[in-house]
Amino acid sequence: MSILARQKHRKGFLWQLVTALTLLFLVPFSMNSCSTSNYDTPITIQATSSPLISPATLNMWIASGVVNNYTGFGDKVVILDVTTSTTYAAGHIPGAQFMNNSGDLYQTRLEGPATDVNMVPNGAAMDALIRKFGIDGNTTIVFTTGGTPGASSILSATRAYFTFRYWGFPKEKLKLLDGVNFSWNAAYGLTTAPSPAPVPSTYSVKNNQRLRTDLRASLGDMIDLAEGRVPSAVAVDMRSATTGGSYAGTRFSTAGVFDGGAIAKEVAGDYVVFEGHVKGATALLYSGLFDAAANYRFKSPAALAALFNAVGIDSTKLTHVY
Repeated sequence: MSILARQKHRKGFLWQLVTALTLLFLVPFSMNSCSTSNYDTPITIQATSSPLISPATLNMWIASGVVNNYTGFGDKVVILDVTTSTTYAAGHIPGAQFMNNSGDLYQTRLEGPATDVNMVPNGAAMDALIRKFGIDGNTTIVFTTGGTPGASSILSATRAYFTFRYWGFPKEKLKLLDGVNFSWNAAYGLTTAPSPAPVPSTYSVKNNQRLRTDLRASLGDMIDLAEGRVPSAVAVDMRSATTGGSYAGTRFSTAGVFDGGAIAKEVAGDYVVFEGHVKGATALLYSGLFDAAANYRFKSPAALAALFNAVGIDSTKLTHVY
């Protein structure tokens, strides 16, 4: 069972924080010759060296006609706007498809003695999702999101990136729009015009090489880490270390799942039982990864490296983020 499952009474928010950092550390893997996927040959216009793409690059793809290209020939880009229906309807990138940031991205599962909320979708749910959007072996997927400008609004898009990566989609074909809809809106403006309805596909995650279980840590893994049994490893908490918060162990800092109110959690019986952080973990607030003055794009590689080094992350460490 994932350690992240044990955090779900924090309304799944902390795991979303993980994805912002996880995005920068995911590594590519090669497809074997027996794969039934066409992903082993990243092609033409979609081939970019980074998981991040600029609004200008995405605009070029839209202008070239590859976005929502369901003809069965050539390249295809699907833009997934991972947000709420209200935010999507208020304005989105031309051609972007609406992906529900709760119903499509999370799944409630029975894990052992209790039901856990906000889990990674299982294989059947992922197959239904990718088929609904017409995603197949020739598709490059671009994740974005909207809402009120701010670092917290980006988390749905980064979690979606992580979810597809976890299910074996190769890094070369998954892209995050840097600055999401905030940067696009500043450059080109959003639209309320309907996007073309996707032509469903028959693709399955079984066509991918393997499930990337190495991208998640189990409860046992995290216990070993806390007890010092994992060499060259570091734990990073993506919350603030400010006195009085959940990282510091202040009671009732985190709202429960069923009662989101700020008072009477103990009376209502809905509150996080344990506040605090993993033994030995350091804090790196997720919002510090983004540049507010640049429409919340990721900071430069040098600035990010300095932030990571400051909390003990380097190329020799096995990093656990939560």
